[in-house]
Amino acid sequence: MKDNDVTSYQELLDVMGRLQEVIMFQYAKQSEVKELSKLCEEMLRKVQSKVKEYFTLEIRLIGSGAKKLVTQNTQDGAFDLDYNIILQRDKQNLLNNPQKIKQIFINAFNEIALEYRFKYANDSTSVITVRLVTNNKLTFSFDVAIIVEDNNGTFHRITFDKSTSRYFWNEIKQSRDYLAKFQQIKSEYWIEFKERYLELKNIHLKRGVHMKSFSVFLETLNEF
Repeated sequence: MKDNDVTSYQELLDVMGRLQEVIMFQYAKQSEVKELSKLCEEMLRKVQSKVKEYFTLEIRLIGSGAKKLVTQNTQDGAFDLDYNIILQRDKQNLLNNPQKIKQIFINAFNEIALEYRFKYANDSTSVITVRLVTNNKLTFSFDVAIIVEDNNGTFHRITFDKSTSRYFWNEIKQSRDYLAKFQQIKSEYWIEFKERYLELKNIHLKRGVHMKSFSVFLETLNEF
């Protein structure tokens, strides 16, 4: 490697280091989270109305939004929320056809998306993703999983296997244990927990490791 190549490489590392210092996570303002969650729930209620001939359902905010741990990166301020749509009554016996169920919901989202200036819904692996893009930049998105509970109280989520192009109901591991621990920590060490959660998210970001917020949440939980 030539000297000028070494210099260029070092300059690249310096630039990457400066970018990592600039692009960090911070907690989103609760006022913004509440405003956008209200918008999401309005859209979800309209979707609920559009699919009422097929299902009755429950809408539930989950993830960091439900735990008041929503973070955004400091570069563009974008953040996201997560929801579950829990099917309660299957009026047309569609449970054996998860692909059709997901398509019904995608169509319902697409019918209202432009009204709210959102992009058309995206069929992601285990969720439906709805994005708000302003000036060609993602400013907000929310993910919606379609859930059903079996007779044993176990939840299953519609999942798309890209390798086989197959839709199926994927069992969700029970979360009672970690939720109980989280409630205990929240009542005693909430400030410390929030500080450590944000710290770990930024540590992974600096290392260039992409980790789901839930994984970082569990990592933080295990330290307490």
